[in-house]
Amino acid sequence: MNKSNNATMMEEAPPDIKRRRIVAAGSSSQEVRCLSDLPSGILAHAASFLVAPSKVLFAVALDGTSAVSPNERSSSIVGNQWDILDFGDTEKELAMKLNDHDIEKVLLCIDAVNKVKRLKLANCINIAGAGLEPLRGSAIIEQIDLSLVGEHQNQKLHPEPPISCDIVLPILDSIIEREGCALMHLQFPQVWRDEPSTDSEFHQFLQRYNQMLTNREQVGCLECNQRLPTDGNQWIDGDVSDPIDYGQQYSTCYDCFKHYCYECKIDFCCTCRTDYCEDCTKMSD
Repeated sequence: MNKSNNATMMEEAPPDIKRRRIVAAGSSSQEVRCLSDLPSGILAHAASFLVAPSKVLFAVALDGTSAVSPNERSSSIVGNQWDILDFGDTEKELAMKLNDHDIEKVLLCIDAVNKVKRLKLANCINIAGAGLEPLRGSAIIEQIDLSLVGEHQNQKLHPEPPISCDIVLPILDSIIEREGCALMHLQFPQVWRDEPSTDSEFHQFLQRYNQMLTNREQVGCLECNQRLPTDGNQWIDGDVSDPIDYGQQYSTCYDCFKHYCYECKIDFCCTCRTDYCEDCTKMSD
């Protein structure tokens, strides 16, 4: 058969053999022109092979603006367990491209204000912070890592990221002012800590956060019961004469949030300048 006959047969082929049709259980056949035409079950199965942040980005890409509030399809794709949202789990190149609009849609899609307890924004170096607005007033979040790097990585970034105190601090204030606030650990961007000043909005926030932690019941080292923080120190270093440790949280393990004094079970990571207890250090080895 010559090429012209082949071409004619292709042109005259009926529409039902040009497109794949699928039949979902208990339903009629469905034309599939793009991914969003697939049944939710198939999409959820495909998404199960993705790391958590990528799974949500997949749901958002499929449903666009409709995914910013839970719906049947997005819920089947992302699920309900979102205690931890760690962008360090996704590809670094992808996280580096995410903007505030992307982060906002992810947080809305998973109802982060009511579900996420730990947020780590590793490699999200393209955000100013407006995308964190869905976390405003969260009563359940326990940890927010704004360092924009992964664990045990140098927090000094070049060029400096655009993450803004003016945008983020009001969101953090809405969290620490909330009755029953669950926040136990904050990690700040290095760019906020590089030039300490008692006149800065960041320094004023550190004082408010320290006061919130101090107002909680007295805490002692779980090993020796020494009162913490020790020697008149605060939970967050507010010494503007020490730009190296300024803004770092003391005596609190980054992973498990348990409190120890430095004579007992706290290991200090010299690279990221973050505290880890010996138990968590051994688990990560």
